[in-house]
Amino acid sequence: MVDLTKYDSLIQDLTAIEAEIATLGNKLKDTEVRKTELEIQVAKLRQDNSFLQKKIIELEQEILLSKQDEEGNVFNTLNSKEKENLKLKLQDIISKIDYHLSS
Repeated sequence: MVDLTKYDSLIQDLTAIEAEIATLGNKLKDTEVRKTELEIQVAKLRQDNSFLQKKIIELEQEILLSKQDEEGNVFNTLNSKEKENLKLKLQDIISKIDYHLSS
């Protein structure tokens, strides 16, 4: 007669292996779902990163333009008294140049 204990032991081992395979299969499915979620999140983050890089470039260009405007418009930084003094000095210089040219 066949030894039933060996047969039972073999069946128990196979059942344990099947249970382990089922557990690993579930873990694999969970891992694949998580991987897909992370890939979607990475794609969104890359898109956000690209948008933010474009925004940084735009802001840097605006800063450069505003600096150029400030450098080109030195007279806008003067108050009214300083402007008046500058105007008088320029008129004086123009008068002197006119005098020298007409002589």
